[in-house]
Amino acid sequence: MADSVRAEFLSQHPDAFPPLPPWPEEFDFAEQLGADSLDRLSAATALSAQLRLDRAGLADVLLARRHLSGWVDVAEASLARYSESLQFRSSGSQGAPVWREHRLARFAAEIDGFLPVFGAGIERIIAVVPAHHIYGFLFTVLLPARLGIPVLDLRAASPGSVAAQIGPGDVIVGHPLWWRAFATASGACAPTLGLVSTAPCPPETAQAVRATGLARLIEIYGSTETAGIGWRDAGGGAFTLLDTWQPGADGGLLDDRGAVVSPPDWLDWQAERRFTVRGRKDGQVQVGGVNIDLAEVRACLMQVPGIADLALRLAETGRLKAFIVPAPDADEATLRQAVQALAKARLAAPARPTSWTFGPSLPMSETGKPADWPIAARGGLWD
Repeated sequence: MADSVRAEFLSQHPDAFPPLPPWPEEFDFAEQLGADSLDRLSAATALSAQLRLDRAGLADVLLARRHLSGWVDVAEASLARYSESLQFRSSGSQGAPVWREHRLARFAAEIDGFLPVFGAGIERIIAVVPAHHIYGFLFTVLLPARLGIPVLDLRAASPGSVAAQIGPGDVIVGHPLWWRAFATASGACAPTLGLVSTAPCPPETAQAVRATGLARLIEIYGSTETAGIGWRDAGGGAFTLLDTWQPGADGGLLDDRGAVVSPPDWLDWQAERRFTVRGRKDGQVQVGGVNIDLAEVRACLMQVPGIADLALRLAETGRLKAFIVPAPDADEATLRQAVQALAKARLAAPARPTSWTFGPSLPMSETGKPADWPIAARGGLWD
């Protein structure tokens, strides 16, 4: 609940520093978060979509409450009426973010399928990811609920501090960037279990983490659209397909109802239930009815000297927007003129970004995934 509200607030105020959950029940959205009526409307809309308050007939109730406890009461009442499915919003890395619906029964089956992989003796979950994303929900909400064990939220702690607080029986739920920081900050740690997802875990990160004494680091492959698909011991090799799926033709999958599901990446089957991930399928977006390959546009713009990194997204306007990280010695104004000139000379009109934002690093989410950015972000330049 608090994670959902906080994320929605940050989407409207990217330069804000709202407190990390957990929040007390008396947390006041206006006084302690600084949320105005439009912020509360945005947060209420997102939470209503996620919990399917419309199916419980409670979609309009949240706005009458301004404290966390009131929203919790509404959520509990809604789930008592309808809890067959939940929705999760995609990151939008290949287009506009969309809500994806999942059956709670299928989530439960996925968690049961992971239990033999994790092994016995799990006593506590250490959360360093938010719970409103599908990965965090599965392993910091459903998994501890299934086992009847506590959750310790340590997102506000440094990775070195986390290493000092863990022990046998703990499971740390993290993402690749956090694990890299953990390996750097931790001299040694207890032989606990770690989970990593949201993006590929580099082999060097997995090796460094194991060198700290962590018993095992399991990489989970999946997406917002599919939930978990497979797992492997981080560091490379093939993934093992979860029991909730069956292999399909041409790298596709069959769910528990026999429906054909297309994963976001091309999968190469090594054996009946073992696969490797070849690469993304959906590198295209549509602008004005024209298919645009984001990788091709990025490759073109990266030819401009002085660009250290660059990300592209489809903006709400229906046109492309670009976020540029200048090289340390680059002049931002000169770089802006050069990249816009190249776009005009080399790219067709639908492929030209119409907004340009500059910053010291590409936007990243709390789970280490590429994140969206507002066109009018601080330090941005746009047309």
